Amino acid sequence: MSMEESGDAVGGRPTARQLAGLRDIFSFEKIALGLAVILLVILVAYPAWLLLGSFGLPRTFTFDFLAKTITESQYLQPLINTLILGACVAVGAVLFGAPMAWAVARTDMPGQKFFRSAPAIAFLTAPYLSSLAYMMIFGPNAGLLNKALVSAFGLSSPPFNIFGLPGVIFVISCNLFPYVFYMTTSSLDSMDASLEESARILGANKLRTMLRITLPMVMPAISSAALLAFVASMALFGPQAFLGLPERVYFLPTKIFILLNTTYPPRFAEASALGLGIIALTVVALYIQRAFIEKKSYVVLSGKGTRPSRVKLGAWKWLLFVYSSAVIVAAVVLPYAVFVVAAFSKQWLDGPSLGNFTFDNFLFVLVQDQRTSRAILNSFALATGVATVTVLLGLLVAFIDLRTKVRGRRLLDYLSILPLGVPGIVLAVGLIQAWLRSPVPIYGTIWILFIAYMTRYIPISVRSANTSIRQVDASLEEAARVAGASWGQTIRRVTMPLVKPGLLVAWTFVFVHSLQELNTSILLYSQGTEVISVMVFKLNEMGYFEAIAALSLITVTLAMTILLIMRKLAGKSIEELGGA
Repeated sequence: MSMEESGDAVGGRPTARQLAGLRDIFSFEKIALGLAVILLVILVAYPAWLLLGSFGLPRTFTFDFLAKTITESQYLQPLINTLILGACVAVGAVLFGAPMAWAVARTDMPGQKFFRSAPAIAFLTAPYLSSLAYMMIFGPNAGLLNKALVSAFGLSSPPFNIFGLPGVIFVISCNLFPYVFYMTTSSLDSMDASLEESARILGANKLRTMLRITLPMVMPAISSAALLAFVASMALFGPQAFLGLPERVYFLPTKIFILLNTTYPPRFAEASALGLGIIALTVVALYIQRAFIEKKSYVVLSGKGTRPSRVKLGAWKWLLFVYSSAVIVAAVVLPYAVFVVAAFSKQWLDGPSLGNFTFDNFLFVLVQDQRTSRAILNSFALATGVATVTVLLGLLVAFIDLRTKVRGRRLLDYLSILPLGVPGIVLAVGLIQAWLRSPVPIYGTIWILFIAYMTRYIPISVRSANTSIRQVDASLEEAARVAGASWGQTIRRVTMPLVKPGLLVAWTFVFVHSLQELNTSILLYSQGTEVISVMVFKLNEMGYFEAIAALSLITVTLAMTILLIMRKLAGKSIEELGGA
């Protein structure tokens, strides 16, 4: 055996063993792993300044700011309001979504196809847009319906007031009920219907079968969806600000906004402490939901499944039809109807008429107002870039996790999931404190929004890619490697074409939500980096509802266009894309 083969260097030259070791250290897999870890640490771990800031760091270290959040009324009341909001929205979403899901999946109610698809439109409608629409309908002074009722019946005061806690609960419930609807429908579709058939054979009537058999079996889906609604409602800044602030009803996100935007200097410590409060509520809600489910057994699939038969309701099916229609009208029809009327009106208060018709509002937001036209371009560029980068990063993380033996690969998956339970406005507080102290001049530029959006939506991309790759037989990739393809070529030519539908669904989800994102944007934007949601917020302060309506229709049209394109490319139905 030669000296080179034995591993001894000859004339200072590296041996074959040393070269093999270097190739192993600098392999593409390990370089990719290192870059992915660095990027995820920057996105996920760096905003940990939220935790440090809640203790008063870097100036001091104290527990006073955390203590204030549960002792002082100015912080305690927003906390109580937030808890009430989350609980009521969870109940409201179940009341809106669960009966419709049962009607669609198990009964002979008319309009099955329509009611399966329509909730996706509500899910894709930004909650702050729904809030503004209902302000124009049920506003106490200028609401269209209030004015009509006062005029028709000679009332001394308007009968409805959308502002305040009940209005916030109602609007958010209309936006989040699709969580309950789609998760419950999916559970009912996969459930073994022989259980219900057996109950009927044994003499149970329709109502008893539904309450004693069907409802308990789909309870995990309903409780999980209710939990999602609870958590999501607490973080939705738009409805809380638009409908709560006029009545001085504060929630944790709006209180954080006030601490950072209406006080000088900004009170980062208190804002960080309140942000941790939202995270704590999320963790507690998750624990309670898991404890509830683990106490019981919910097996909905057996080896021999039977196709569910439709429950014939007779005249009762029309009651369900009316109820389901009322939910869709409230969540979809009314908001879009008022936006269409206002967008094409010179004065939205005058209602639809030929003399009030105009295209000027679209001309204003697209051409005349540089801020709104710039905001549209900023939002489109951010949404496109964030969706593309997060999906590619998600694919890389999932591939390393599932298809390699690289040490430390599990860390990537854990890091990528961490932002899932962090509300947008809380994330923004952490990002502000992190990047204000960074030597890299990112804060105040559009890149801080790019980082914020990526951090928010990377869990979606990683989970989607992970699920898609698990469905692909690893032998196909192994065959490509045996044939001489590199690791990168294998991903590009074998893996990506096979997982394309799942990646397109994730891309669409991230794009649509980035296009309408408000929770982080409201704290991170600066002059020149305004996005659509921020401009809606500003136009609302000026009372320019016609421009808001035009901008909203442009945003929704853009989102729906992308949705339909991706539906064609991915081969998914609109409700699958909407509920991705």
